[in-house]
Amino acid sequence: MTEIPEHLLKRSRQARGSTANEPADKAADPTPATGAASAPPTAETPSAPEPAEPPAAPVAPYNAAANDRGKIPWWAASALILLPIWAITYVGTLERPPESGSAGLLADGTHVYEAHCAACHGAGGEGGAGPAMTDGEVLATFPTAAEHIVWVASGSTGVGLGNPYGNDAAGRVVAGGMPGFADALTTEELIGVVLYERAHLSHSEFDEGLADAMDEAIHSGDLDLEGHLNPETVTVDEVLDLLRLASFGTDDQLANG
Repeated sequence: MTEIPEHLLKRSRQARGSTANEPADKAADPTPATGAASAPPTAETPSAPEPAEPPAAPVAPYNAAANDRGKIPWWAASALILLPIWAITYVGTLERPPESGSAGLLADGTHVYEAHCAACHGAGGEGGAGPAMTDGEVLATFPTAAEHIVWVASGSTGVGLGNPYGNDAAGRVVAGGMPGFADALTTEELIGVVLYERAHLSHSEFDEGLADAMDEAIHSGDLDLEGHLNPETVTVDEVLDLLRLASFGTDDQLANG
């Protein structure tokens, strides 16, 4: 078989206007022709939906009430802070009640007099069923505290009805009705009421000083008045020995008031 030369085939194609080479050219050109349908795009994979937020926990009623309650204004908070300072200042300006003029033996004597003596001798010592104790009356009857103490300790029974008691010059005699308090009162209470009658009702400065000295001796432990006097044997000398323990004044002062 005889092979046709390539230049003859080319010339023949040109004479015919053939496009026999186009498929080969097109095959060599991978670019698609204009207007050709493009391949459909690849479908995108849908993204996973975001997880929904969990619902909020319910608010307790008491927390809701606290959140809804109105807040204290700033000026009120400032006032509350200053309130304690104001209270302390206010209390400091108050006048304190006056202290009673007596303490220790005299304070005890005040209570004993109100409980046991005022019914007969009067609340202020003005007298009644018993003799008065004001205006120096009790000092005239009993010039010394020791004599006075013995009388209150023993009473009418110890002295005897119709007999004088205290200072004979006072003209006092026992009419009866005065009980002895040695068994009912401690020695401290008995001495306290006697010194109260003398210092406060009859205004004896000496006996007020004696009460102060005895208080100091009691507090220091040098004087013990917790016991009771024996109403049958108590004497002025025995009581003077107790008063001397207070180291107040001299023996003459204690014996003579």
